[in-house]
Amino acid sequence: MAIDYKGHLPEFPILRPVSPRWVRKQEGVFLHLQDELGLSELAIEVPQNLAVALMLCDGTRSVSTINGALLLRGITMGEDALISLLRQLDNALLLSNGKFVKESQRALKKFRDRPARQMRHAGSVYPQSEEKLLNYVTDNVEQFKDLDISNKPTGRLRGILSPHIDYARGFQTYSKLWAAASLDLENIKKVVLLGTDHIGSMGTITPTRQNYQTPFGIIQSDLECIDLIEQKIDSQELYSEELHHITEHSVELALVWLHALMRHQKFKLTAILCGSAYGFVKGDQNISEYSKYQNFISAMKDYCSDSSTLVVAAGDLAHVGPEFGDSDPCDEKMLSTLTMHDHNSLSSVESTNAEKFLSLSIEESDRRKICGLSPIYLMAKLIEGSKGVTVSYEQCPADQNGDSVVSIAGTLIYG
Repeated sequence: MAIDYKGHLPEFPILRPVSPRWVRKQEGVFLHLQDELGLSELAIEVPQNLAVALMLCDGTRSVSTINGALLLRGITMGEDALISLLRQLDNALLLSNGKFVKESQRALKKFRDRPARQMRHAGSVYPQSEEKLLNYVTDNVEQFKDLDISNKPTGRLRGILSPHIDYARGFQTYSKLWAAASLDLENIKKVVLLGTDHIGSMGTITPTRQNYQTPFGIIQSDLECIDLIEQKIDSQELYSEELHHITEHSVELALVWLHALMRHQKFKLTAILCGSAYGFVKGDQNISEYSKYQNFISAMKDYCSDSSTLVVAAGDLAHVGPEFGDSDPCDEKMLSTLTMHDHNSLSSVESTNAEKFLSLSIEESDRRKICGLSPIYLMAKLIEGSKGVTVSYEQCPADQNGDSVVSIAGTLIYG
């Protein structure tokens, strides 16, 4: 039901989950909001004193009730101005029960009707030309072809922890990782690629039946694998955030290196985006009681035990410093401590101890903000009992002053 305010608005507006940021201008401080799916180019900037109006758009309040709640807070915005703000939000596709509904349905149909999920970061993060990209990958891999991995476990390659940071900052870890992995990719015919969904809701697992494309061609989606998942998890739950595949970079940036090295092999891909694990690390939800994860693991365990299946988690590690909301800039002591904590986490990944990996973040109240938490956890569960080795670890700058860092690692797991 909608009310006509010289243009339709939802009766009980709901603001979509977004990643707002504060901007300072001569006129004051504003909250900048924009559709992260790229369906709208419009951006909205809300004055700081009116930002509370956004918090009230939770689907439980009508426009009049929101205006009344603002008055109780001493904000005399006025209903006409509120309606104007809501209309701007709706035009920018920032209300989940407004114009976004129709536009997202249109975008999803367009996405599914294409031959493959299109490359989003070709020409920016990596070369768009097949020849130039192949030269880039092979030149970097060649540097580390003789990398000494004296403690490499025995068995076949079952899992890989790959970064998803941009190549400019992470090329050394990408290069070392995929140089080492290239020796064990010959018999791989099925790849399950679990990527961080940076805008995904809590606990979501989002596959797609769509094929994926890189400059080396189209990789076919493994529909048989997805059928297994659909038998355990309701389709409406599975695909509620499928649109995130369009813009999310995590799967794409790991896949490019894999496809470069396997370009002469036929293999099928199951691309899955994994949403936030925030509720698990904050104690709001017990992961062992979370049915979606347990059903997913149950559906995939046998599939991932097949000798021709490789599981890849495309996840970065810590995000620390002012750029990520921390009050203190990173100094030498903090970075040394970060290294220690990251290696503790990597040790649990190497032993495929998913519960230990998660518990370390719970114990520290998510202080490191590991954005690859959910895909790494799920990879470890799917191939538990295997043993790994970390071939590279780096702390990459996340701002111009070097006050913030993103840590990344490359780990190979055998069994």
